[in-house]
Amino acid sequence: MHKKGMAIPLVLIFATVLGLLATYIIKNTQQYNRSNVTSYAQLQAHFVARAGVEHAMLKIKFLHRELYDAICLAQGRNPLFDFTQIKNLDAPDEAISKYNPGPIFLYRQGDFANNRLLTQNFSVDSGREKRWLNEFMADIRSEVTRVPAGDTNAVLNMSPLPNQISSLIKEPFNKAQYGIKALNIAAQEISEETSKVHNTAIIELTINSVVETARGETWDYDIKKTVKINRD
Repeated sequence: MHKKGMAIPLVLIFATVLGLLATYIIKNTQQYNRSNVTSYAQLQAHFVARAGVEHAMLKIKFLHRELYDAICLAQGRNPLFDFTQIKNLDAPDEAISKYNPGPIFLYRQGDFANNRLLTQNFSVDSGREKRWLNEFMADIRSEVTRVPAGDTNAVLNMSPLPNQISSLIKEPFNKAQYGIKALNIAAQEISEETSKVHNTAIIELTINSVVETARGETWDYDIKKTVKINRD
């Protein structure tokens, strides 16, 4: 009789342990699945941003001189002046000649302090000096377009998916876009050994992507890339 009385508590304990184990497994599986979904969405956003970087690099490859000129104009420097001809950094005007015409700096006289080879605090009409840079950046983007039939993106959206890749993408995104977030002038290359300024600029690109997943969640991602621009 004593053994029969212990059966019910043992069954209850065993059922409780099984229930706790099942709950743990279910929660762990849900967290694992959620982690997979998150990683997948982040990966999609990453590669959309990579597409933006490739777009920017392609344009820079073929229009590097235009970008260099835009950088010079944003700094108040004459892009046609060959800074490699400057022998004395303390007297840059001495390099002006028939074949290397000035002015070296493009700014209104008396408005800005000229510190050797860079125009300090250069600004005209609330940033209008950067309009050439803005024009260069204007088309480095792939934006979602709103149309009566719904949002679309001719470059990144594929609906329906081509047969060749439909079986390879588990959850294609609903919408995706990339754009250039910033183009900052990181440095002007100066050779300390020869005291010359090369006609080279170093810029930092920031590309941002935004992806809306098939689940309706939105993810964004930034990629920074440093690029050397040469006018020659």
